[in-house]
Amino acid sequence: PVSAQTTLKMEIEVAEASLKEIEEDIQKIIEEAMSRLIEVKNELLFLAKLYEAKKYVVGLGSKININGFVELDNVKKLEDIFKDMPEVEIETRPPDYDKRLTPPTKLKNNWFTRPFGMFVEMYGVPSYQDMDPTPIVAITYSLLFGIMFGDLGQGLLLILLGFLLFKFKGMRLGEIGMRIGLASAVFGFLYGSVFGNEEILIPVFQNVFGLADKPIHVMDSNFTMTLLIATVGLGSIFIVTAMILNIITSLKRKHYAETFFSHNGVAGLTFYGFVLVTIVLMFTSGYSLLRPLFIVPFAILPILVIMFKEPLERLMHGHKMFPDGVGGFITEAFFEAFEVVLSYITNTMSFLRVGGFVLSHAGMMLVVFTLMEMMDGVVGVTLTFVLGNLFVMGLEGLIVGIQVLRLEFYEMFSRYFEGNGIPFKYNVN
Repeated sequence: PVSAQTTLKMEIEVAEASLKEIEEDIQKIIEEAMSRLIEVKNELLFLAKLYEAKKYVVGLGSKININGFVELDNVKKLEDIFKDMPEVEIETRPPDYDKRLTPPTKLKNNWFTRPFGMFVEMYGVPSYQDMDPTPIVAITYSLLFGIMFGDLGQGLLLILLGFLLFKFKGMRLGEIGMRIGLASAVFGFLYGSVFGNEEILIPVFQNVFGLADKPIHVMDSNFTMTLLIATVGLGSIFIVTAMILNIITSLKRKHYAETFFSHNGVAGLTFYGFVLVTIVLMFTSGYSLLRPLFIVPFAILPILVIMFKEPLERLMHGHKMFPDGVGGFITEAFFEAFEVVLSYITNTMSFLRVGGFVLSHAGMMLVVFTLMEMMDGVVGVTLTFVLGNLFVMGLEGLIVGIQVLRLEFYEMFSRYFEGNGIPFKYNVN
């Protein structure tokens, strides 16, 4: 066995030496053929790009026509690339010149609204002719987040965290954090809340602004109903705005049936606006619009128009209004109209979550201060204060951010924004 073991070790050494020589030979061959391999790789990459570009190329005899889109600011740069090639002719035409091609969309916004394009792109890019909803998202998202997460200290800390994430990580979410942190700080100042302390800013309002107390008492039980009604009113304004935007967008697209007959068009706006005005007048002046003179033109007629949207659209295009019969359509349209009316109620009530999170945020900070009172010593109180604020910021900040995004997508985008555009992904370098 000892002799066999020695023999095997010698054979292994010889095999390893032979393997090393083979590896050196392979490496030598690779190095000698490296330039050729690079040429082959580049040629294959070039052919792959040519194959990908073939769908944009049209051959006309000895000429080849290539269509593409470029930013207006880069047209001169593109022309300069080919200026030394007399056989290449560059023609600049409007983006909608060829009706067979769909122009891509590149979102362009100012310094404040630009980061919120990330949320718009999550839903979809607007088509070239449609309105860019990014400015609306920037305003409404910041406003809602600030209301729901109002705290001066936490808002300023959120600005700092957003700046650090953007500065060192390049995160677009960090840019958004700076902006919504500013909104949170503004509303936190109005609430008189600094890291959950509801009393610290009262002297500022009294001595600087001459007020008897802070403007908004979130924890006051008498304010709760006012807060909830205000958030529902704010939601109603957002829904009406979304309907108006849908009417404008549909008119630009020349979708007249959607403009006038849909539940997000003129008919829906008339009905929803009538209900809102009726409620406001009843609670403010006691005057009621629930009379046939107002109900018939502003409530019953719009609902009937919404019910008969599809037949009216067919009539506009010269088709038969009821190709499958009237009875079945009436039954189906009735339940659809009932669902539309319910959707107006549920969509409006959905904004109650805004007021709910205002109270939730204040309540969670109240729990933190209650725990601080139970602690002994400066270290325990300080640690509870820091960890409590970080916990509330992390948990509720995430939840509020998601809930506001839900309101943007489901209560607003679904009414006026389709997001079926093609993103512009190439720049001339």
